[in-house]
Amino acid sequence: MSENPAAVVVAGGQSPPLEWARPRLQRAPLVFCADSGLRLCLACQVLPHMLVGDLDSLTPQEVADLPDLRYGVERHSVHKDESDLHLTLKALARHYSGPVDILACLGGRLDHKLFNLCAILFLALDLGLQPRACQPDTLVFPLRDRLSLTGLSGQHCSILPLSDRLERVTLSGLRYPLQAESLHRRSTRGLSNVIESDLAHIQIDGGEGLVIVTPG
Repeated sequence: MSENPAAVVVAGGQSPPLEWARPRLQRAPLVFCADSGLRLCLACQVLPHMLVGDLDSLTPQEVADLPDLRYGVERHSVHKDESDLHLTLKALARHYSGPVDILACLGGRLDHKLFNLCAILFLALDLGLQPRACQPDTLVFPLRDRLSLTGLSGQHCSILPLSDRLERVTLSGLRYPLQAESLHRRSTRGLSNVIESDLAHIQIDGGEGLVIVTPG
């Protein structure tokens, strides 16, 4: 991930604490909101650059009270086939490519959380973004090919295969390195490694998984 400030997409899930979210939103070069993610932005005194979704979780007055946004409001039917967060990432990718932090996507309903982790993060990769799901005590990265972890020394790092197995996994900068070994979905071998370098690398030659970083 780049050391430059990431764009931020605010989902409509359980909001993180304002004191944690506010500096991330204020320094972001772009802020896109999915539906009721707007409320977190406004609570942090940040006006988003775009609002996307069916807006069924906002009142008409909340939308009407918005000043003009740089990229406007993109309203969709409530009978759509894609989630508000899915549509918001697609909208962001029309204007931006690079690192993006997704807030308010790891709390709340279990089905939303699982879809966000197992589908939305990989959709963002397909759109040319470099996504991570963020909350105060957790970062989650999609793993496909290669991932670099910067500035996370001392944190726990778990690698969860989503495919039947991850092929030829190579780890550097972690306490327990691997060299071209497999990790299997029904194994716990990837659980609770430790990042020991300011720049750690994870390389795989096949499969997809999640990299979950939590405090050490």
